[in-house]
Formats: sequence, structure tokens, C-alpha cells
Amino acid sequence: MGRSLPDSIDVFVGRRIRLRRAMLKMSEGAMAAALGVSVGEIRKYEKGELRVSARCLERVAEVLDVHFSFFFEGAPSSAGGSSETVKSGAEMSGAAGFLSNGRRRPIRRVVPGGGLLKLSRR
Repeated sequence: MGRSLPDSIDVFVGRRIRLRRAMLKMSEGAMAAALGVSVGEIRKYEKGELRVSARCLERVAEVLDVHFSFFFEGAPSSAGGSSETVKSGAEMSGAAGFLSNGRRRPIRRVVPGGGLLKLSRR
């Protein structure tokens, strides 16, 4: 049984990772060391052969000194709508400001009984 082809969005994100790494003149080895992964894993990310998780993409963005949205700029639209639709939806909901302000805050939820549940990172 042969390998399946990478998803187009994975290939696109991988190309954006490679583009930004090249812009910074960062080697695969330096990026791999900063992320704590192998050079082979970086190559697979950049080819779209290995899907980058949301948490890993956040770390890649930090290492490459960009907002995570950089990796989706100009991405081919999916069945969910165009990038303009996504952008206007984020602005309407106020998410654009929240996502771009750069501050991290603990996420809290109100739970039955009036208490707060603090959700923590792993």
C-alpha cells in the first residue's frame, strides 16, 4: 500500500515555514534545535509530509518571530470560505484583537456552582 499525498494546506503551511526560515537565514539544524525535534522532522514539516499541530505551529511562530497567521496568509480557500470571510468573521467577533494583542491570559470558565475552573497548559 502506497503513501497518501500530503494535504494541500499542510504543503502550503510547510512552504511558508521554509520561506520564513530562509528569510531569517536560519539553518534546518538551528530550527530543529530550537524546537527540540530532528532535522528530518523539520524537512517533513516543510514538505507537508508531516502535519504541524497547533501547539507546534505556535512554537514555530515564536522561533521564526512571526504571528501564527503568517503561515496561512494567501492560503487556498477551503470549503469553509475565503480568507476574507475568515478575517471579517474574526473582526466581527472581536477575535482579531484578542489574537493579535500578544498578551497571554489564563483561560477561565464559569462552572455550575459559581466557581471558576482554571484550564492550564500541558
